[in-house]
Amino acid sequence: MSTSWFPESFKRPNIALSNGDSHPLLPSNGGIPPGEDEEDDQEIELEMRRFGDEPRPKWMGMRRSRPPWFVLVAILAVFSLLALLVFQSSPSKPRGPIPDFWDISNAKVDTLYARQSSSLEQAIARYSLRNNRPPPPMYEQWYEFARGHSCLIDEYDQISRDFEPFYQLAQDDPTFFKTMVSKATPQVQADGRGMKTGVFADHKFSWTDDQGTLYTDDWPRTFGRFADFMPNMSVILNGRDEPRVIFNYRLPNMRPKALNVSDVEPFRHTPHPTASYFKDDIGCLLPLRPTGFTGLTNDASAFMLYSSSTDFTTDLYPVMSMTKISPCFADILVPSEFYYTDSWWAPKYGYPNNITWEDKAPQLYWRGMTSGGHVFGQNYHAFPRFRLIDIGRKHLKLMNVKLSGFHDGLCGENCDAEMIKKEYDVAHVSSPREEVYKYKYLFDVDGNSFSGRYLGLLRSGSLVFKSTAFAEYFNDWLRPFEHYIPILPDLSDLVEKLEWAVAHDAEAHEIQQAGQVFAERVLTDAQNDCYFSAVLLEWARLQGMADELPPPKAPVNADEDEGGPPKALPVEVTPVVPEEEDNAND
Repeated sequence: MSTSWFPESFKRPNIALSNGDSHPLLPSNGGIPPGEDEEDDQEIELEMRRFGDEPRPKWMGMRRSRPPWFVLVAILAVFSLLALLVFQSSPSKPRGPIPDFWDISNAKVDTLYARQSSSLEQAIARYSLRNNRPPPPMYEQWYEFARGHSCLIDEYDQISRDFEPFYQLAQDDPTFFKTMVSKATPQVQADGRGMKTGVFADHKFSWTDDQGTLYTDDWPRTFGRFADFMPNMSVILNGRDEPRVIFNYRLPNMRPKALNVSDVEPFRHTPHPTASYFKDDIGCLLPLRPTGFTGLTNDASAFMLYSSSTDFTTDLYPVMSMTKISPCFADILVPSEFYYTDSWWAPKYGYPNNITWEDKAPQLYWRGMTSGGHVFGQNYHAFPRFRLIDIGRKHLKLMNVKLSGFHDGLCGENCDAEMIKKEYDVAHVSSPREEVYKYKYLFDVDGNSFSGRYLGLLRSGSLVFKSTAFAEYFNDWLRPFEHYIPILPDLSDLVEKLEWAVAHDAEAHEIQQAGQVFAERVLTDAQNDCYFSAVLLEWARLQGMADELPPPKAPVNADEDEGGPPKALPVEVTPVVPEEEDNAND
C-alpha cells in the first residue's frame, strides 16, 4: 500500500554508510540536560577523529623488492583456502544482500490506519459496540482532534479495561467515582506522597495543591494542547514511576469489596521489604511464563521483592499512573512524559542512526544504573539488572552489558555498596546514548519500574529485546515477536533468543524494522495526546454521573392529598462509602 500521505522523512531512515568519510559514528554531546534521572545514562563528551584523519605510517611509503611470482601464487592460494574455511564455518552470516522490510513494515501500518473509522458516525458505532455504551461527552471534538493529528481512532481497548470496573460500580452507585476522587483529594493536598491534584475548568487546567512531583511542569504543557475540549473535572495524577492502587478486581466477589471502602490508611501502606507483602498479605502472585507450568515473576522482579517506592492503597481509588502490574494493580494508564519528544525527560539522541544493519556488531548492548529496588543483604542477585550482568559475563561474544552507575539511595540497611561495586565492576563513567547504534541488539529492562527508554530504542535502528513485569499504555499496540523480542522476567530465555537472532539475521532485521516503523509513525507525541485526552473524557463522564442524578422530590403532605394515607417518600441516592476513619497505626 502507498505511504505517500505520510511525511517523506519517515518513509525510510537516512542512514549514512558506516565506512563513509563524512559521518563520524559517535559525535560529542548527546544533548541531555544535567541531572537526568537514573533510568537513562548520562552523556559524556567524546572526541572522535574523522575517518582517514590518522597520519600515514612511515612504512607505507617504503619501497620493497618485488617477491617471485610463485611466492605470490602460494600466498594467494593460502588466503583463498582460509577464506573458504571461514565462510563454511559461519552459516549464520547471510550469503546475499540483507532483505529490506521497510516497505512491508510501512504497509502494515498503512493497513492499521486504513481500518480506523473514517467518519464520526462510524466511530460512535464502533465505540458503542466495543463498550456497550455510547461515547462520553465531547467525543465529537476528540474525534476531530484525533483525525486532525493522524491518531488511531478505534484502538483503545486498554482504556476500556482500565475504566470497566468503575462503570460497573456506577450501576450500583453513580456517585462512587466522584466520591473516591473527593476522598483522595484532601489527602493528596495535605501530603502528596508523589501525587498531584488538579482541575479542568472552563477549558483550562490548573493545579489545586503545592505538592511537588517530577512532572509538575510537564503535565500542564501536555494538557494545554487539548484542554479546549476537556469537560470540567478534578483529577489525581501519580507522579511516581511505580503504581499505587493495589486492587485486583478480577478476583471473585471484588465488586462489593470495592463499594465497601475499608482502607483506613489509603496511600500510606509502606511495607519493607515488599516480597512477603505481595505474596502473602495481598496474594499478588504473578506467573513467570505466559503458558504451561511456571514459577513466579515475584522472585525475579526488584519491584516485587523490595520496591524502591511504596505508599499503596488497597481500595479502588481512581488514579492516573504511567504504569501498573496487572492484574494486582488497578491504576488507570496514561502516557509517560518520557515518551514525549518535547519533554525534558525524553531520552535525546544527538543525531540519528548512521550505521547500517550489516555493519552493526551482532551483540546485545545495555548500559544502566543499579536502580530497581532496595538492596538488602544478597537480594540484589535476583534483580534483573544484576542478573543481566551475571549472564553477560558468561556470554561475552553475545553480550556487551555493563552497570554504569550505583544508586546509593537504594543501598541502606544491610547493604555493602563498595562490595557490590567491586563485585559487578560498576563503572564511574557512562556511555553516550549514540553508542547503541553500533550494535544489532539492544536490551530494555525494568529499573525502579518501566525503563522509560523503550520507544527511543525502537527508533534507534537496532532490534530491541524487552523484559518487563509492567504494563504501559501501548501494550496492545506493540506486539511481541512482531515489533520486539520478549524476554522472561528472570531472563532465563535471553541467551537462547539472542542465538536465534544471530542465526536468523533476516528475520531479526524484519522485526527490527517493524518496530522502528511502528514507533516512528504511530507512537508519536500527537498519539500520546489522543490517548491521554481519551482517558480524561472517560474520567470526566464517570465523575459527572454524580451531578446528573435528579434532585430528591419534596415530601408530600398527607393533609393536602385529599385525606389519603401519606405516600412513600422517594429514596435519595446516597453513596455507600462510609465516612473516612482516622488514620491508625498498626
